[in-house]
Amino acid sequence: MQIERTFTGITALGPGNRMAVWVNGCPRNCPGCISPTLRREAPENECDVPEYFSAFAYDDIDGVSISGGEPFYQAAELLSLVSFLRDKGIRDILVYTGYTLEELTAMRDPTVDAILGMIAVLIDGPYIAEQNDDTGNLAGSKNQRIHILDESFRKRYEDYASDKREVQTFNFGSYVLSVGIPTKEYIRNFNENT
Repeated sequence: MQIERTFTGITALGPGNRMAVWVNGCPRNCPGCISPTLRREAPENECDVPEYFSAFAYDDIDGVSISGGEPFYQAAELLSLVSFLRDKGIRDILVYTGYTLEELTAMRDPTVDAILGMIAVLIDGPYIAEQNDDTGNLAGSKNQRIHILDESFRKRYEDYASDKREVQTFNFGSYVLSVGIPTKEYIRNFNENT
């Protein structure tokens, strides 16, 4: 799987203390993409899923959020990751995708169907900058939908969704990484100051 980065201690992409995984590669090229640097494939980031994720401790992780890039672009590897996480006892798995749920189910792909059957939440649809109305802390634009696929997580996500948007910032020398669903003002300020 081509993985750009993985962080733990994330609270801005779902309820609880989370691991967040960003994958490389997306053929969709949506205008206004929130993560344009992750569109390109990155063979240099190719890793073996069980080997890579065995390096993390899972005792303090409440859930995992997977984004990109486009996670379903690497469907077989995504299924491997979801299966690995479930074997570690993680059931709260959230996947962001530029596809709609209808597009994914229309693929009639057993791998995609298996993923949808194993994750708790799917947030679907491309990010559209013009539809970012600064509401909601899980989806960046109004067209994106939050699908609770495992009903046992509904209250947890409904409670989380009532909070304000949060952005966590990590500094790595001259490199800054913002994690979360930014407001329009945050994006504007970030772009003006970078």
